[in-house]
Amino acid sequence: MILRVLVVALLLVTAALLQTALFPFVSLGGFRPDLLLLVTLAIGLRDGPLAGLRVGFSAGLLVDLLVSQSPVGLAALVYTAIGFTVGLARPYVAPESVTAPVILAFLTGLLGTASYGVLALLLGEDRITPLLLLQGSFAVALYNTLLAPIVLAAVRVLSSRFPLSGPGLVD
Repeated sequence: MILRVLVVALLLVTAALLQTALFPFVSLGGFRPDLLLLVTLAIGLRDGPLAGLRVGFSAGLLVDLLVSQSPVGLAALVYTAIGFTVGLARPYVAPESVTAPVILAFLTGLLGTASYGVLALLLGEDRITPLLLLQGSFAVALYNTLLAPIVLAAVRVLSSRFPLSGPGLVD
C-alpha cells in the first residue's frame, strides 16, 4: 500500500512538473491542458470514488500551490468533486470501452474548468469574463480529450502493477 501511495504521488508530481514546465510552451490561445485533472479522472475511473476523491484532493492542492493564482482550496474542491463523481460513474462505464473514458475526459475538462472559473468569479476574481470562461473550458476539454488515451493507459499500467490492496481500500 505504501508503494502504491508513493507511485501515485510520483505520478502527481510528474504531472504537475509537466503542466508547469512544458505545457506553457504548447498552449493554444493561452490555454493549456490540465494534466492533473486527467490523472484524477483516470484514478477515479480505474479505482473508484474514494481513490478519486483522495487523488483529486491531492492534485487540486498541487494546482492551488503551484499553478493557480486563485484562493488556496478552490482547485482542491473542484478536483475532489470530479474525482469522486467519476469514481461513482465507474460501474456504468464498460471496462474495455475506448470512447467512454475519452468522453469523460472531455466532460471533466469542460465542467472542471467551468466550475473552477465560476467559483473564482463568485470569490471576486475580476480577470475572468464569461467569454474567457467559455473559451477556456472548451480549449481545456479538447486538450484533455487528445491527451486522455495516453494518461489513461499510463494509469492503467500503474494501477495493475501497484493495485489497491487491503480490507476496505478497494471501493
